[in-house]
Amino acid sequence: MEKFFLLFKNMTLFLGIFSLVLFSSCGDDDKELPVAPTISIDGATTIISKSGENFSVDLTLNAPGGNKELVVSTNGGLLETVTLDADITSFTYNTQQVPSDAEEGEEFEFQFSLTDLANQESPEVDFIINAALYDQVVIGGESLYNVTIPADGIVTGGTSVKFITGRNYYITEPLSFESGSSFTIEEGVAVYMEKPTEENELDVEINLNSGTVVSITGTNTAPVVMTPSTVLTGDPQPGDWNRLDLDGTTNAVVRYLRTEYASEGMRMDDLNNTNTIEYVQTYLSKDEGVYITDGDLNVKYIINTRSGDTGFRLGDNYQGTLQFIINHGSEHGETDFHVRETAGIVAANMTLIGAGQEAAEGDDVLEIDAINNTFKIYNTIVTEALDEDLKFDAGDMDITDLSGTNVLAYSYFFNNNDPLKDNAVDFFGTFDETGALLTNPFFNNALSGGPDPKNIVFEVIDGIGVNDFIPDAEQPAKENFDPATVNDIFVSAPFVGAVRDAANDWTVGWVKNIDGTIR
Repeated sequence: MEKFFLLFKNMTLFLGIFSLVLFSSCGDDDKELPVAPTISIDGATTIISKSGENFSVDLTLNAPGGNKELVVSTNGGLLETVTLDADITSFTYNTQQVPSDAEEGEEFEFQFSLTDLANQESPEVDFIINAALYDQVVIGGESLYNVTIPADGIVTGGTSVKFITGRNYYITEPLSFESGSSFTIEEGVAVYMEKPTEENELDVEINLNSGTVVSITGTNTAPVVMTPSTVLTGDPQPGDWNRLDLDGTTNAVVRYLRTEYASEGMRMDDLNNTNTIEYVQTYLSKDEGVYITDGDLNVKYIINTRSGDTGFRLGDNYQGTLQFIINHGSEHGETDFHVRETAGIVAANMTLIGAGQEAAEGDDVLEIDAINNTFKIYNTIVTEALDEDLKFDAGDMDITDLSGTNVLAYSYFFNNNDPLKDNAVDFFGTFDETGALLTNPFFNNALSGGPDPKNIVFEVIDGIGVNDFIPDAEQPAKENFDPATVNDIFVSAPFVGAVRDAANDWTVGWVKNIDGTIR
């Protein structure tokens, strides 16, 4: 019995100790943790920072259980942890820098989270850095990125220059791109060229040479614009910068570009048909607007507005095609659309407008310079010449029929003081002794006339005039001729002129009117 009571006493003691331990353990499990920490960014969550320089981000900390460390990640991977004082409520992180080899506009993503003394971690917050290669400068109240000019202005092979959407740029000296370099301009970018302030300063120009990878791609609502900085400071003038020059490039893309107040709006030499040049306006150039020599480049949707010299100069041995071409002539003594040297063109759907019959000064609208030139021109409007609308400067040209070497067909010439020169009249048929039209082998717009071109009466297109290239209504080509049937480079366009009608105006949204407003 004594042993029984001793055993009972020991069991009671064991159960008591066990209960005490169990109760104590349960008490530890029920102890409440502090409120989980949070972290936020004080200020913008996306910033622009120059490559090679440190960046900083101000963080607001909230850790009721005390701060332990800041966890920094990049692109989802741990970058580093930073030990923090337990009771601080803000922290500036500034130990990292944008890589020195970052590209313009390259994005770097960082994530920040806060761990407290109870090892609880907050949700991450994101922080994005856009790299900038250039310092900013303010011109005329506009913040621009001041492009760093390399030695002698030469962009060497292996170097990429990129201008990105959302930023505008400032160029102070000529730039020349060597083979193996690349040049990219994204939609909506404006590039401002500094006007020289000293006599010995060179005009700013951009030369894109053979072997350069070129992508200049705007849109019909956000074109790329090249213009002088004087548009920001007041009173821009034609010739405030020199030109954009493509020389021997291949596979270049230039689309939805407007050049303004240049000496030559756009110069293209020895470009083959791997290049894409379309939707380009040259606006108020001092000299030529569009100047093409050599190569077999095909261009489309090009407009020259009031250049001080020839609007379209096509020379040397250029042998290319052109479609949807507009020239707005101005009062100067040069031809508006000039085919020179040994150039040969195939063109369709052009609207070539001279300075006007009442202009104080003007010249021919369309001139073929030499007997060595060849041309096939379809569905074109030539109008408002102070002098001849069509002139063969070397005298009579070889004119036979629609299959001949030289063709001008399915086109409209009207409102010209001195309509035709040399044997250009042969393109407009023959007339009987009363002036009635007998034959019209080229299907142009003569209604009646005779051997003297000044006696020819031409059918007109309403709406087309000195300041307007949009017809009141679509003018179908005679015989409903479609230039795509004679050259597969052409887009199907069985109408006359560069623009079908107001509902199909490809200039809307990106082309400048003569008065400076956007169409």
